Amino acid sequence: MRTLGSWDSPNGPASLVDFVDIDEQLRYLRRLITSFRGNPAIRNLAVQIIQEGQVPARDKKAQSLAIGDWVQQNIYYIHELPERFQDPTETLRLKAGDCDDMTSLIGSLLESIGIPSVMVCMKVNGGWAHIFPAARIPETNGLLPLDATMRFAVSLGRNPIEWANERGKHVTIKLA
Repeated sequence: MRTLGSWDSPNGPASLVDFVDIDEQLRYLRRLITSFRGNPAIRNLAVQIIQEGQVPARDKKAQSLAIGDWVQQNIYYIHELPERFQDPTETLRLKAGDCDDMTSLIGSLLESIGIPSVMVCMKVNGGWAHIFPAARIPETNGLLPLDATMRFAVSLGRNPIEWANERGKHVTIKLA
């Protein structure tokens, strides 16, 4: 990882970074999720989201969908060039971020309440183009896509990979 620039933000230092490859980028994002899942502000927000949404206790799927919908409705999607990586609390402070920022935020929120998350990185027509989180829901034996950047409500359950394929894109994925 190469740092291209650094500056101070209200939540501490921020950096503009360049990664050697997609694997290094995914390791970086996983470290963000792991370190922020224990942050009290992240946990409190996750609990608030599921309580205010009157989500049934122990319903991990409904809790995951509530968190995905909340991020989609409250965090403004912005396309960044050059790419910038911010931590989940910075995304909350700005109320804005791109797909990797939303992925680390949703992953941190999920894991703060004991729901494992997976990052799904999409290679579209030969280039790494998108990332979104998925919840690992034990009772369904599968992954629940939670892409807050889609034009559809997260709770509708649209799969971003299938949606890209429907539009004629060739998609391969990498899970992290």
